[in-house]
Amino acid sequence: MVGIYANRWVTKNGVAPSTIWGQTISQFSDEQLAFAAQRCLERSHSGDGHWPPDLAEFTAIVGECSTKPFGLSVEDVMAEHKRWRNESWRYESSESFPWKHPVLFQICTELRRAGVERKLGQSELVALAGRQLAKWAKQVEMGYSIPPIRKTKYLKHRPPGESQIADANGAYKKKGMELLAKIRAEAKSKIIK
Repeated sequence: MVGIYANRWVTKNGVAPSTIWGQTISQFSDEQLAFAAQRCLERSHSGDGHWPPDLAEFTAIVGECSTKPFGLSVEDVMAEHKRWRNESWRYESSESFPWKHPVLFQICTELRRAGVERKLGQSELVALAGRQLAKWAKQVEMGYSIPPIRKTKYLKHRPPGESQIADANGAYKKKGMELLAKIRAEAKSKIIK
């Protein structure tokens, strides 16, 4: 790749490219270079670009590849979120939904939680999806893995809650039910009159 750009750089600028440019291109991974070459060929074939592209264009194309370690864009996340939102009723839980990528489970459940909790609009959800995708990309880049999609554990015997502990003998519940029956009776008598 350095040879391609060295010749083009000399033709365009009259001098050889700096060693920094050569080092920059040599640091790209094989996957990034293959992605960039494929994109350049697609652009050239469609008539939108030329071969070889400028070094700045090439690094921008490589940047597209490196910002998507999962091969997902924000549009992909939003499409999966919409699909999950529309089809989740068919499945027992979010964990049993057929996600296209494990990271989408993490992102889409967070989108729903935050969207409901903070009453987010569509544009805010798109921005949040971008931030979540970047967050998970950074986590993977740092060496962490995406947690697997696991079904929530179901407890056959749940420990008693705070209200159950406070009303161990059921006195408060009984008192509440009596008060509720009294209110309903009064409301019913007003409707009849």
